[in-house]
Amino acid sequence: MKQSPTSESNPLPLEEAAAWRIRLTELDCNSTPEFRAWLAYPQNAHAWRQVSATWDYLEEHRNAPNLVSVRNSARENFELASATVRSSRNLRRTFLGLAATVLLSLIVWGVVWRHESPTYYTTALGERRIVMLGDGSRVSLDADSAVSVRYTSSARLLKLLRGQARFDVYHDVERPFSVLAGTQKVIATGTAFNINLDGQRVSVTLIEGHVVVVDEKLATSMGGDIAAEQHHRSIELHAGERLSSSPEKGSVIEKANIPQATAWMNGQLLIDNEPLSQVVSKVNRYTSTEIQIRDRDVASMRISGIFNTGDIEGVLDLVTHYLPVRAVKVPGGNIVLERKPKNT
Repeated sequence: MKQSPTSESNPLPLEEAAAWRIRLTELDCNSTPEFRAWLAYPQNAHAWRQVSATWDYLEEHRNAPNLVSVRNSARENFELASATVRSSRNLRRTFLGLAATVLLSLIVWGVVWRHESPTYYTTALGERRIVMLGDGSRVSLDADSAVSVRYTSSARLLKLLRGQARFDVYHDVERPFSVLAGTQKVIATGTAFNINLDGQRVSVTLIEGHVVVVDEKLATSMGGDIAAEQHHRSIELHAGERLSSSPEKGSVIEKANIPQATAWMNGQLLIDNEPLSQVVSKVNRYTSTEIQIRDRDVASMRISGIFNTGDIEGVLDLVTHYLPVRAVKVPGGNIVLERKPKNT
């Protein structure tokens, strides 16, 4: 099954990938020397990623009504076709080809179904998760975060619904990779960047490569003119830069602190002269005990420090030690940070 890149008589890479998927399942193994040799060709590796991603997706959504119907139909067609080749001298090879054909039809249908319906990935409080996408891109989700993913033949469309995520993008100039967070759309072809969505505040930190950031709200006001949107309303970021956007300050580009922006991936929060309200918002992603601030003056106080995610006691100890605030437990188990009385 090893493919020669110059042979025109060989099957398409997707068909071979489907056949390999069946073959490895039949052998109950993850790889063979022949499979690794076949996988060494870039076009084969790309086809294998497509087949594997859709295989996993179909397995994950195997009970979806539409997929159940298609799977049953494919099984019936396979049984009918296999009955006609039982006298074949190449029975094993014929059955493998039939299985690959049926799998490929399921994969093609599954890809279409995925294009119509976005896939959602979420994390709970204190949970982190890494998601491998069908093209080889990777999404690392912080705690209490959510992202939707929809791939088409011409675009890779994602939306950060809440929280924070790092995106490591597989290079594909023919299918731009875009992530919408709030009103900010980050457009890339192959790079790595971190997005933090905190209410209406969006922070985009570019780790490597370059991206274009478009304000969707401004683009909408231009009537959806894509060319005008790119020319007049886009901001290009280079590695080591951060774009911060908020209703109060608009969009600001500044030098990024990469270790600070990505510390959450190592279970830490690096706080550098940030308002207490933003610190609390980050800390609350990792614990079921919510910290609240009801006083605007307290919310605007600034602090720096290094915290372990989930260490709410350590956060409270530092905050109450260096700032004129105290932590008060309220009914329900939550904690309110309020200004200390002047006589204490």
